[in-house]
Amino acid sequence: MKEHIDLGSGYTPSSRQKAESMALLIDRWLGNPFSKAMLKFCTSRCKCGRRVELALKKFGNGEAELCWKCNIAYRIVKLILNSIISRLDIEKDATIKNLEDPMWRKGLSSVLEGLAKYGVQKPFTAYSPFLVVWNFTNACNLRCKHCYQDASKPMVDELNTYEALKAVDKMGEAGVAYVALSGGEPLVRKDFFKIAERIRENEMAFSLATNGTLLTKENVKKLSDLNCLFIQISLDGATPETHNSFRGRQSFERTIQGVRNAVESGITVGIATTVTRHNLKEVFKIIDLAEKLHVDIFMHYNFIPTGRGREIVNLDLTPYEREEFLEMLASQIPERKISLLSTAPQYSRICSQFSMLSLTHFDTIGQKNSDLNFLAEFVGGCGTGRLYCALQPNGDITPCVFIPIVAGNIKSNDLLDIWHNSEIFRKIRDRKKFLGCGECKFVNICGGCRARAFAYYNDIQGPDPGCIINKEYWEMIAHKYEKEVENVILSL
Repeated sequence: MKEHIDLGSGYTPSSRQKAESMALLIDRWLGNPFSKAMLKFCTSRCKCGRRVELALKKFGNGEAELCWKCNIAYRIVKLILNSIISRLDIEKDATIKNLEDPMWRKGLSSVLEGLAKYGVQKPFTAYSPFLVVWNFTNACNLRCKHCYQDASKPMVDELNTYEALKAVDKMGEAGVAYVALSGGEPLVRKDFFKIAERIRENEMAFSLATNGTLLTKENVKKLSDLNCLFIQISLDGATPETHNSFRGRQSFERTIQGVRNAVESGITVGIATTVTRHNLKEVFKIIDLAEKLHVDIFMHYNFIPTGRGREIVNLDLTPYEREEFLEMLASQIPERKISLLSTAPQYSRICSQFSMLSLTHFDTIGQKNSDLNFLAEFVGGCGTGRLYCALQPNGDITPCVFIPIVAGNIKSNDLLDIWHNSEIFRKIRDRKKFLGCGECKFVNICGGCRARAFAYYNDIQGPDPGCIINKEYWEMIAHKYEKEVENVILSL
């Protein structure tokens, strides 16, 4: 069974069990007064390192050198975990096995440290980013019409190999569990595998987002050897004509071959499709193709009019088109052999209509366990600024790859200081002030897309005009594009 936990992609059944187990542990931990009282002590950091992570490592049968304070923390953690496990239908051996996984251990540590710092919140804010999406380079061998990065050539101030390695070390020190390497096209950089190796040396997991054209058997073998957890491959059409017209190059056949090479390796593979009016009618044919290729996940990417995507803003779906599409996507979950996920936060609300819990682009789970309601609100839809942030090719730290607001630079700023104290991150976490979304009853499981709010209103706390509940905001801006839509579609 393939193992995979990815904030940008989805879970395999085995990893889903890990996530559910983590949710139950956290929920019961919060319900224990003794646990909460001891949490602050156990989550302090000392010369030994990250105290709670060391305690969890030792509980998971790992070797850990502990000072007397850290040893006390370990005994407290052990007592609480054993108490929770004994009162729940959780196998201790399974919990110990989970804790042997550095990513799972780091993720749980960030949760517990976050609870100590911010208290009980729905949605939750981690102490350190669980995931950093790293636009590894601005160089790319394609010219996609919807590219949020406007990728073409490397930035003049891109991190060199030494600086990139230092950035990896800083992420590791901050407690980051997972690095998603994106771009541009990450495999264009000659030092890609050297950086990936450094990520693994820091006990962080990594995944790759790629256009698939450079996924040769040799490159896929290297990714497998480094235990890459997930390969996400962009595909914008089920036919060469649709895909190539959007990608700006004759790339369809090379992308499909890249998918085949990745699938043969045994790595978890997903196909990602940015849905616009250009390919809306072809999406389910793409899913059919994905099933034939034996990939694991189909990911619908919400179109964000930023970067090069600003030039095709008139191809954005209306709230009515998006609602209908997401309903069709959710309705097919039981029938499909692959996971059907979406980065649109509204997917959480729509899945609930089909008796499923959606963790947005994390996973969709049938409501067989009431404890998972806690997980849905805890994760809280889009994790931007709470569970993950982005790193640009030059080291700039932004809330997500679709929000071009610079909070600092990893070369000169402390990642955790930015994470905790940046005004932009604080605004993203204050959902009650979101216009149009703050009053919605689904705010805890959705909250709207902050990137779309910023792209359309230049306001991170603005409304997401892509939601049917916010349709009046869409109607206020739609007239700008109505006359241009038909001409743009024809030009493609």
